[in-house]
Amino acid sequence: MSIKKEFLSQLLLFLFFMLLVVFSTLFIFRAKSKNAIVNDKAINVELKNYTKTLDSIKIIKKKLETKSTKEIGETFTNILTNKIFPYWYGTKWDYNGTTQKPNEGEIACGYFVTTTLRDTGLNINRIKLAQCASEEMIQSIVSEKNIFRFSNKSIQEFENILKSKGNGIYIVGLDNHTGFVLISNNSNFFIHSSGISPYKVIKEKLLESRLIVNSKYRVVGKLSSDKKMLNNWIKN
Repeated sequence: MSIKKEFLSQLLLFLFFMLLVVFSTLFIFRAKSKNAIVNDKAINVELKNYTKTLDSIKIIKKKLETKSTKEIGETFTNILTNKIFPYWYGTKWDYNGTTQKPNEGEIACGYFVTTTLRDTGLNINRIKLAQCASEEMIQSIVSEKNIFRFSNKSIQEFENILKSKGNGIYIVGLDNHTGFVLISNNSNFFIHSSGISPYKVIKEKLLESRLIVNSKYRVVGKLSSDKKMLNNWIKN
């Protein structure tokens, strides 16, 4: 009888220890995920001014026709990251989300990419591209010479290769997701409508984003270096 009691006592102690490990791991995992997020709500903007912001982009584009591809690419990156994205942070994610207004309704990851690109003034089929595979979407927007593919690369290798390609804004397609990667001198980020917690449009540290870290296949198209796309953008 005493042997059985001792066995049960040890078993209960073991189960308690295992539960403690599980909960501790989950707590640390959630804390790291939360710390990875840089922005998850609209910042420094009045949502009612979104239309005015889009109108101001048209004026900026008119002044770029005589500029170099490098200058145009830098302006495009600045517009997307500093004029468009801040309105969209915090917009709720939904698998079928198609909203065209930031922080009103829901938006899926593909629609986030195509809607924000459309709002910069890029002439694309927002609905068609949002519904196709992310690699197909990228190929429809970016020239092949500016598309790079990665299979089973660590996130560190992925980041280092992108850094070697230069600063700028990239579209990225993952196993089952899509978004933007921003490479800059300050830091590198993944900007996307997240289908996992916190289920909204967020800006995360690239090396700490679960979705991009765990994806076995990654394909990226460098928007800000693509001469054909940039010329189409400023002439539209």
